[in-house]
Amino acid sequence: PPLVNGSLALAFQGTAPPPNWRRPAYLLSADPNNTGFVNQDFVVWMRTAALPTFRKLYARIRQGNYSAGLPRGAYYVNITYNYPVRTFGGHKRIIFSSISWMGGKNPFLGIAYLVVGSLCILMGFVMLVVYIRYQDQNDDEDDDE
Repeated sequence: PPLVNGSLALAFQGTAPPPNWRRPAYLLSADPNNTGFVNQDFVVWMRTAALPTFRKLYARIRQGNYSAGLPRGAYYVNITYNYPVRTFGGHKRIIFSSISWMGGKNPFLGIAYLVVGSLCILMGFVMLVVYIRYQDQNDDEDDDE
């Protein structure tokens, strides 16, 4: 919503957050330009996934050179927005991964392209065989007239 008197808190006044939210949407970030419904972490979290097993990008590490991986050490992740997944048998995991020029790990699109391409090649051969086999019959019918 638009700001009310320069405050996002006043814009959300009179609304109720979902049951599992720990903080209101206007307190998602300390940066006033990155809070509410423009917060990128919030937008990615709310986006519906296309497949039942999915990964959502939470953040990118942009400082430093991590081509050899993350340095050895203890890392702590503080999850502040809880969403119960046990009711539908879901799981939560934190995955550190790297991406290539083709994007992240999602084999579905590659497999779909291979299957559809293979079917097209197979159907092409089947149609070629049908064309060659029945080509002479059409020539014989034309000669009879």
